[in-house]
Amino acid sequence: VETGPPSLVEPAGYAFTIWALIFALSLAYAAYQALPTNRESPLLRRVGWFTATAFIFTGMWSVFVPLRQLLFAQAMLLGVFACLLVAYVRLARSERGVLSRADRWLVALPLGPFLGWVTAANAVSLTSEAVRLGLVGSGGAGEALVGTVLLLLGGALAAALVLLGRTGPAQGYLAYGVTVLWALVGIVVNQYDASPVT
Repeated sequence: VETGPPSLVEPAGYAFTIWALIFALSLAYAAYQALPTNRESPLLRRVGWFTATAFIFTGMWSVFVPLRQLLFAQAMLLGVFACLLVAYVRLARSERGVLSRADRWLVALPLGPFLGWVTAANAVSLTSEAVRLGLVGSGGAGEALVGTVLLLLGGALAAALVLLGRTGPAQGYLAYGVTVLWALVGIVVNQYDASPVT
């Protein structure tokens, strides 16, 4: 849904294809956690409520955006990030030896790209909100500066989360890092001519 002029930090259209991967991995995760044999899984008990809430917030975000309730949509996006962050940290603190191969591929792998994309999406969306609320002008130096600062903060946060995630399964922190890079490259490709600053 078009909500105003294009943002100076918006990724190229192809970058949004990541949602196909996120949805496919989320379906695999949902099927895995629903198996009766996983009912008492310590890992799923630690992360399950947070991932479920993230899915609910994602659904609510997709309702608020077409209704142009953009502050509510932004709140949902921040909520998705917070919930996935808690799940990611809990996963990273799991002992590697107790995680099964299925846990690494069907819990850690789906979590990484989802959190990675939402990390970048919040930087882009918060920049758009600053423009929409009139805090900075659209397409000007103010938007470029806000967007650049938010992207740098998001990049620093992503680097910290990759380092933190290294105590957990590689499928989680590598997928997270690659997804954030995917988003940042998409922004550079889309904004190379429009905004050299961002």
